[in-house]
Amino acid sequence: MRILAAWLIRAQFRTRRAATLLSMLAIALGVALGYSIHLINEAALADFARAMKTVQGEPDAVIAARDSAGGVPLTLVDEIASDPAVLIAGAVIETRVRIGSQRTPLRLIGIDVFSAPALMPALLPRDAERVATGGILDGGLYASPALLGELGLQAGATLTLLRGDQRWVATIRGDLPAAGRDDLLLVADIAWVQEHFGPADAVSEIRVRLAPDGDPAGWQERVAARLPPALLLRVAEDDGERAANLSRAYRVNLNVLALVALLTGAFLVFATQLTAVAQRSTQFALLGVLGLPPRMRLLQVLLEGLAIGLPGALFGLALGYALAMAFTRLLGGDLGGGYFSGNVPVIVPRLLPAAGFLLLGCAASLAGAAYPAWLNLRQPLVAALNNGFTAHPQRPRQRGRQLLLPAALALLAGGLLQLPPLSGVPLAAYIAIALVLFIGVAGAPLLTQEIFGRAAGLQLPAPQRIALQNVAQAPLMAQVAASGLIVSFALTASMVIMVSSFRVAVDQWLDHVLPAPLYLRGKASPLPQELLTALERPDAPFLRVERSAYGSLTLDPRRPTVALLVRELDRRDPAARLPFTGAVVVPPAEMPVVWISEAMHEIYGSRPGQTLRLPVLGREVEVFVGGIWRDYARQFGAIVISREDHQRLGGDFRPNDLALWPRPGQEVAAGDWLAAQVAAHGLEVASSGAIRQLSLSIFDKSFAVTYALEAAAMVIGVFGLAVTLTASVWLRARELATLAALGFDQRMLRHSLMLEGALIAGIGLLLGLACGIAIGAVLTHVVNPQAFHWRMPLDVPWLALLAGAAATLAAAILASRQAARQATRLPLAQVLASSQ
Repeated sequence: MRILAAWLIRAQFRTRRAATLLSMLAIALGVALGYSIHLINEAALADFARAMKTVQGEPDAVIAARDSAGGVPLTLVDEIASDPAVLIAGAVIETRVRIGSQRTPLRLIGIDVFSAPALMPALLPRDAERVATGGILDGGLYASPALLGELGLQAGATLTLLRGDQRWVATIRGDLPAAGRDDLLLVADIAWVQEHFGPADAVSEIRVRLAPDGDPAGWQERVAARLPPALLLRVAEDDGERAANLSRAYRVNLNVLALVALLTGAFLVFATQLTAVAQRSTQFALLGVLGLPPRMRLLQVLLEGLAIGLPGALFGLALGYALAMAFTRLLGGDLGGGYFSGNVPVIVPRLLPAAGFLLLGCAASLAGAAYPAWLNLRQPLVAALNNGFTAHPQRPRQRGRQLLLPAALALLAGGLLQLPPLSGVPLAAYIAIALVLFIGVAGAPLLTQEIFGRAAGLQLPAPQRIALQNVAQAPLMAQVAASGLIVSFALTASMVIMVSSFRVAVDQWLDHVLPAPLYLRGKASPLPQELLTALERPDAPFLRVERSAYGSLTLDPRRPTVALLVRELDRRDPAARLPFTGAVVVPPAEMPVVWISEAMHEIYGSRPGQTLRLPVLGREVEVFVGGIWRDYARQFGAIVISREDHQRLGGDFRPNDLALWPRPGQEVAAGDWLAAQVAAHGLEVASSGAIRQLSLSIFDKSFAVTYALEAAAMVIGVFGLAVTLTASVWLRARELATLAALGFDQRMLRHSLMLEGALIAGIGLLLGLACGIAIGAVLTHVVNPQAFHWRMPLDVPWLALLAGAAATLAAAILASRQAARQATRLPLAQVLASSQ
């Protein structure tokens, strides 16, 4: 039996090379995309975790302020250090500074050299041999090798560190040998950092190592309960979960798209195996008469499907590794999503995930071969020997009963869309998308019979009428041929709709949030007071200046931080500066008011009219939620408070960014004035047009992977149509020979078959467009809010969709020429003689 199975598989591959190779390629593409995304994300998370371990070490717990502008009081440091359950407590101050005129801020970490060896060994400094005087306790700086290489400096060089108006001139005394290859860090003694940049009475964090014989969970619960509201205690698991949450939705979304590509491959295997079964039905019937059991005939077709899937999945693993290497170099470890640093992570394949994706590719191939195997089992042996493959005719059913299943599935999909996400992943929405695709594929026979059955009765030339009747009377073949196009075009159309909706919404949002012609940024560092004072002089070439300060709040240690924006706006008219999505609620006069972004509303459930208790300025403050505004820049939430309310609460307003309106006619002078300030303070200036262009280019880069997926899916769909039509020519050899005997010449046969291809492609594109619009609406209105916390109106780019459909239809007609060319090569006389 093994010899027979191997012989049949070899014969199948030899006679159907193009279809088999294309099916393998489709499976390989789906596996490659999924595996590459897995490799990239795993490497990015590992790189992120390594960087966290370098900076933070491996403490049992970390005590930190919830507000980025806050700190941990020194009295608490002493209290934690004297706790009997604590083995070591190390204080850390972390801030961001600029080096001279460098524009990009760097991390400066002040460590306690006595606790660092146990808690943060990767930050231990190494003195340079030729720098004989001074060390870390004498105010020396230590730079990571990556930073020394980027700056082109060596030990002994002097640096000027700047943060706002604070300045520190220090000498590099050595390096950080255990720092990562991409870590840009400066390390100094905590006392020197505190003296020059503060805070004077607090530190950024306390990193704690507990005694080995203690109760870590009990200690953490006890300490967390007595911490003031402005502080939090987090553990290593919180950091890992927060890192995973950064990119989970983006990663899952890309993996779902890869699964759709794998589904397209399964449909192609389905088409290939169905036509192979039909083509060899006489051979299988003869084997059955000679004693091959029905179960073996079933397993043979499944084995042939596995023979397609296994090499395809193996090739997909190799291709996925190559794609991961290429994508990380082109787009970074987050594939352009902006979640991690732009460093190139190290791709390390592991056996277990590779085996999982290998099994996934094989399972998709087996799923595609299951129905053809079942049809092969159901073939009557005598009828197959005499007449070849016979599709079981469908019993005529009332149209209402035919529509019952699609209607039920549509209702089920609608119900799933009402369910909330599962752990931040819109799983129910993805299932609804799969149901929409199933409805589209299952509806192909019904739509084919309905449209072309009516059109076949029209008075048309013979080739056109024959083509219409063939498509109408063979709905299963039309379904097989159109299924790949339906899935691939639905995927493409839905992504085009979602991306277009998102891009139009971002473009409109930028109009609202970039009202000023020029913007000056301190890049997370406070702007120098000298600059702010110069802007207030009468001779400054600016008509108007708006200042903004940025910070962050940790509301949940397992989630990314929420941005806190302090802006100069009128609390009585915030809509003049914020793009609100609904009504703005008037706050009580005596209560501070904040306006939350859509992401804050989606993640934390906050609503206008409610009150929140926010950990700001070293305490919990009750604020009033005045409205929800649209923010496409911060995925995990943002809170805006007016400068007036922030200062009334006791906050120190230290601007990071400026929006600038030059005086009329003084635009050139304003540019020159800013150029001098940028050169003096290492700041960054940009026009609103440049910011818009950069934002949209980043947007396009983040969807680069989906564009490649769409193109590949469309190519597979068109080739699947060509493979099915080519196989159908062989199945209908007797019919075509009879038509030739009745007077059809080669040109008429060719035109008839090409028209069939065009009709089937038209049905596939029509259903694909309908499914694509439905899926695009689901992606825009359900998946985006649940996964990425952004809402936007639906925008259907009809011109782009129709142009894509027309191009696909033209490609399908060209592909069907291969089937028409094969029809003209049939040995018609031999076919007619064998049918006697």
